[in-house]
Amino acid sequence: MYSLAKQLASRMRAIMEVENEIAVSKSKDADDKAILDLEQKRSELINSSTRDELFVIKTVMNVGRGERGYRFYAGSDEIEIIKLPIELNEHELMQKYSYYLVHKTERELANSLEFNTVVTEELREGMEILKL
Repeated sequence: MYSLAKQLASRMRAIMEVENEIAVSKSKDADDKAILDLEQKRSELINSSTRDELFVIKTVMNVGRGERGYRFYAGSDEIEIIKLPIELNEHELMQKYSYYLVHKTERELANSLEFNTVVTEELREGMEILKL
């Protein structure tokens, strides 16, 4: 599974790039058509993936969400990532965080990526932890 994650690193980066473009466009009050086009591009990146690819991408996100600590500041959008030591190797982390995803269908996995608002944050952190 880790070898497939390495192969999918460029696709995960592409998803993050599109999400960043969407965020920038929204902050600059770009026209709705441009934002819809970017959202469509993101959707195509996700939906053109196989179930196995979606499974691996979601696992990387779960690693990013679960292997670090987060500190949220009340009344602020600021989040501090607490860099906890990682005790498992990459293969063990992928196995640990994919455990319940095995039962998800392709559509469920795609929807969990498509409608998640923190894909970039979780993917970036997961890719850093897994050294992808």
